[in-house]
Amino acid sequence: MGSLASMLLLLLTVLAPVEQPADFSRETVQIAQALTATSGEHADPDLDLPKLVWTDAEQAESAWMRLKSMTSPASQAMAIRRGGVEQLVCRDLIDFREVATRAGSTLAFRDQFRGRSWVRPALARVLLRAAEKFTEEYPDVQLTLGDIAQPGCGQLSYGTLVRQVVDRHGDPAAQRLLARARRVLGEPMIIEQVDSTEFPLESDRFSKPTPVLVEQRVVGVSGAGSETGLVRLAVRRFAREALPTKPRQLARVLATMLRDARRVLADGEVVRQSASHSWDPVSGEDRVAFLQHRVDKQKGLQVLAITTRPMTAGLELAKVIELRVARWKPGKPESFAGETRWRPLRDAAAEVVGWDRWRMLGEAGHVTHLAGRDVDISYASRGNQGLSHVRLKKIDAKLSFRWFQILTETAASYGTPVERIWVGPHVRAWLKRKLPSGERGSDLWQQLVQTLPGHDAHHHLRLASPSAEDDAQALAELRSEPLATARR
Repeated sequence: MGSLASMLLLLLTVLAPVEQPADFSRETVQIAQALTATSGEHADPDLDLPKLVWTDAEQAESAWMRLKSMTSPASQAMAIRRGGVEQLVCRDLIDFREVATRAGSTLAFRDQFRGRSWVRPALARVLLRAAEKFTEEYPDVQLTLGDIAQPGCGQLSYGTLVRQVVDRHGDPAAQRLLARARRVLGEPMIIEQVDSTEFPLESDRFSKPTPVLVEQRVVGVSGAGSETGLVRLAVRRFAREALPTKPRQLARVLATMLRDARRVLADGEVVRQSASHSWDPVSGEDRVAFLQHRVDKQKGLQVLAITTRPMTAGLELAKVIELRVARWKPGKPESFAGETRWRPLRDAAAEVVGWDRWRMLGEAGHVTHLAGRDVDISYASRGNQGLSHVRLKKIDAKLSFRWFQILTETAASYGTPVERIWVGPHVRAWLKRKLPSGERGSDLWQQLVQTLPGHDAHHHLRLASPSAEDDAQALAELRSEPLATARR
């Protein structure tokens, strides 16, 4: 291991021509020292498990929004890692899925597996009471809920679902989970390959049984040692995707991937680069891996190159362990839309003879939905058709607008007004054609119902930020409803 430490220190001079964070040298020295101190050929260094920090939803939302306003991807990435914003966990959210189910609410959920169903109590009260009134008037009309906030609140990233595992009733579930964690690119992760049949509620994603790589990054833990009470995980899944079998099609696909990777790595803005201890889930080997992350803002692309040694002359395939190509969106730091992972296949002489392709399973990424006061809701449709992806002409303008009225009236009656209702541009034009002039002249239509691209299939309700007193009163009113609060 001593030679490995010396190699890492020597490689600092090789990396010098590339723009680096100011503390890159110090961090690499620390990595070398940690590896030197680790005994055993395949031993994993002690996992550094970040500690969760309990806070209020409004403070967490404010912290994330400040990050999102930063224009430099590198500054965003450094602020996230050094500021500990990912470790913020909101203490003031409740699981609305459980509340609505046990309360017998007519509101349904678009899916039963994502877990993006956490709300401020004030919003839970508005949704329950508004749905009760709407159902009294229109008992046969169904409304469904999509994304709200994730457990513990915080950023909703593309392709990422957040899990929270808690030790309960003598069952050390969190401890068992952490026992499987390995250090991957310097971060604690649990990685396993399963079959797509493990996700029966998502069978529409897969035309046939497919290998799926499940990556669970340990964002943080609450407690210490044998008393870890809560483990917070960021989960991403990647399905193995077959490449074209026809030579010309295959050549085009690979040429496009390599062209994009070369361009971004040559001309893109440096976001992050590091050397870290990493366990490779494919080879099963522990090694030092080098990460280079660059963004091309103009083309909206980002590439993460994971290599065995630093690259000094553009894309050097001989050094590549994996290439990750994704879209880049401003205002969504550390979010990788449509990420595809490419792993080179090598012959006995280590020459690249093919590629494996793994595509991230899609999950929506949001700038909002951070703090439990935003919720996606279906439009009222004729015959309850297409509640997840309704066709424009099937939207019932009269009933949808009546639902908007009930929402705003209910929220106002509790002193927690609606801040905005966002609909797609095409939907607003459709509603405008169908609604009477009196409704089009209302404050609700003129001020609250606004357009936002991406909302043709559902509308987005945002409640004005509730005060602590608002949430306390809502909890008191919902006392008879079973609530699932975050564990502290």
